[in-house]
Amino acid sequence: MYSAFMEYNEVFVTGGTGLPGEHVCRALIRKGFLPRLFVRPGSEERIPPDVRDRCRVTPGDLAIRESVEMGLQGTSAVVHLAGAWKENPGRGITFEEAHAHATANILFAASAWEIERLIFVSAAGARPGDPVPYLHAKGKAEALVRGSDRSWTVFRPAPWYDLRNGSPRVSPECLKELAEAIADSILRPDTFRRVYEAASTDRFPWEAAKRDGASREAA
Repeated sequence: MYSAFMEYNEVFVTGGTGLPGEHVCRALIRKGFLPRLFVRPGSEERIPPDVRDRCRVTPGDLAIRESVEMGLQGTSAVVHLAGAWKENPGRGITFEEAHAHATANILFAASAWEIERLIFVSAAGARPGDPVPYLHAKGKAEALVRGSDRSWTVFRPAPWYDLRNGSPRVSPECLKELAEAIADSILRPDTFRRVYEAASTDRFPWEAAKRDGASREAA
């Protein structure tokens, strides 16, 4: 569905205030895209100034379908990074809501606005039924993406945080490589319906995956 906003080559980005978010936004900007950051109200101050000056910021809530639908309107692609690494039921933050439910809302809105291109960042080891609740919910979200009719690409890096204590567990170099891979893949049909795995927390082997065929097609 055409919108005048599409002339700006906007990419809808969730999780832009998280650990990999600023790297992804900078990589998109370098590729000529305009990131539209979908952030919780009050989180705008977490966006680095150099990114804030070169993107659009749209407050919203991934748990609310109508909010997501309004936020996506007029964008040309989606980069879905957002999630939660720990639960806080008192604030309504559960893995089910933050991963599976939020991703279902993204897919609904993308279909409603006929946005074909979707990049989803999952996690290494994620699968429905995993005994680790985070990996179970992330796996459910990935399954929704891979079962959709969008032109999707899935990246499966190591989780950003240690799930036991919340400390960051990936290097800045890995995050930058992943960010470049995401931005590079948006306009590349050869990455459609592909899953790219990370072998370790030290780096994301995007060039090796392309060269050696380390990605796999959807079954």
